[in-house]
Amino acid sequence: MYDSVIVMSRSGPAPPDPDDQNKRLWRGFERFFDRVTPWLFDLGLWIFGSLIAFNLLVLASLFTIGPVDRAVTVATAALALALPLNVAGLVLLRLVQELKEVKLEDELTQAFLEAGFTGDGRVPSPPALEAMRRRRTKMVLRISPGVLALSLLLTLTGMFATLWHMAWWIAAGFLVMIVVSVLIVIAAMAGAQPGE
Repeated sequence: MYDSVIVMSRSGPAPPDPDDQNKRLWRGFERFFDRVTPWLFDLGLWIFGSLIAFNLLVLASLFTIGPVDRAVTVATAALALALPLNVAGLVLLRLVQELKEVKLEDELTQAFLEAGFTGDGRVPSPPALEAMRRRRTKMVLRISPGVLALSLLLTLTGMFATLWHMAWWIAAGFLVMIVVSVLIVIAAMAGAQPGE
């Protein structure tokens, strides 16, 4: 009887196959990505739109001052360089959303089929079109954070230079508050994580 207990404990569930676990992990991440993609697009549109408005407001004020010192010149240059990046990010995100809603590829395929082309491999199939849309979405969502990071760096540089023009200690306080704000966000996110 004692031997049968030992055999039963040894014949428990087999350890999971690492390759199978890896495949399931990536499938889970793909499904998660598909579920949060609309939110990522909305967040990106909101951020890029806000940066465009902010850059235009500050640039308008800097234009009235003119190039009176180096700080104003640096601020104007940094914000002027950030503005096209913000517009590009906004257009990319919005364009991908619009193309997905309109299903432009499907309409193009249908137009070619109606014009006499056959589905002999020259006209993409619906699964191929969906794969193309997914690749485009993933590509834009990979590129957008880089565009956003560069734009934020330029915008913060412009803001810092504008504040430096007013007084050095205002610019220093701005940097300190950026660090404090990032620490607050990190602490809030860390506190929201489930315990062991």
